[in-house]
Parts: sequence; C-alpha cells; structure tokens
Amino acid sequence: MVLPMQNTAFGPLEASIILHDSIRSLMLLHCACIAYCLQSSLFSCKVKMASRLKVLRVFKALHRTRMELFKEDTRALTAARRKINEEFRKNKNETSEENINQMIKMAAGVEVFLRQDVVQAEHVAEDRIQLRPRESLLLENVPYCDTPRKRSSSNNAPKQSCNDAPITRCE
Repeated sequence: MVLPMQNTAFGPLEASIILHDSIRSLMLLHCACIAYCLQSSLFSCKVKMASRLKVLRVFKALHRTRMELFKEDTRALTAARRKINEEFRKNKNETSEENINQMIKMAAGVEVFLRQDVVQAEHVAEDRIQLRPRESLLLENVPYCDTPRKRSSSNNAPKQSCNDAPITRCE
C-alpha cells in the first residue's frame, strides 16, 4: 500500500527512512521479546536438565550397586532391575521440582543402604549359609565377648564392661 506524501512535511526519502527506522525498532522489540522468551524457557530447560541429570545419576548408581551387590545371582539381579525400573517409570511424568528432589534423595538413601548394609548370602547346606561380604563391608576385627554383662540392682553401681570379663573361646 502506498501512502500519498504530498500533504506531509517529509519528502519521500525522509518518509522511507522513518518507516525503515520504525520497522527496525519493531524488529528489535520483536527480537528482544523472542530473546526474553527463549532465555526464560532456557532457564526452565536448564533446571529440567539439571533434575534430569540428577535422576539419571542416581538411577545409574542404583544399577551399579545392584550389579555389585547381587553378582552371580541372576534371579536377584533380575528382580532388583525390574523393581528399580518400575519405580522410575512410575514417576516418569512427575513435574514438580520439590517432589523430584525428594524422590532423588530417597533413591540415593536406598542406594547407600544397599551398598553399606546388605550382604549377599547363599544356602550351601540345609543348616548352613555362606556370606559373601564385599570389600567395603569388611571391618577391623573386634574381640567377641562370650559372657553376658552383669546387671546391677541399683542404677548408681558401676556396670561391668566386656573388657573386665574373661574372654572364653568357642571350640
């Protein structure tokens, strides 16, 4: 559409410059709006990516612990893999950052519990179980106290410690 320029104080050259400047300022405003929208969505995208990375990290840690804990036991390995995958799939569509962080903490706690407190055991006979402790579970040997501690009738009397009682050996 062409506007007549006879009744204006601007000549055709000045009008085209003003039009060009207003288009450029509109384009800059439009670019600024797009940049703001992209920046805000990138921020939320970065937050989502950080959560996603945390979830993947704890997921991998659980599977590594499972592999180390139940090695040579295919039934336990399969059951643990199914349970881990089932729990993560069940919460796959969670969007709340607070809930996601809470579940990440819980999964990390489960991984630490499995790594530190669970020992693999195998039935080798009807009345025997063979334990397979990992290197991380082996502790320094502590002397065993075979005799029970004697309890006193009053609370003020000193209690006998295990070190005071003679140590007997089981043969």
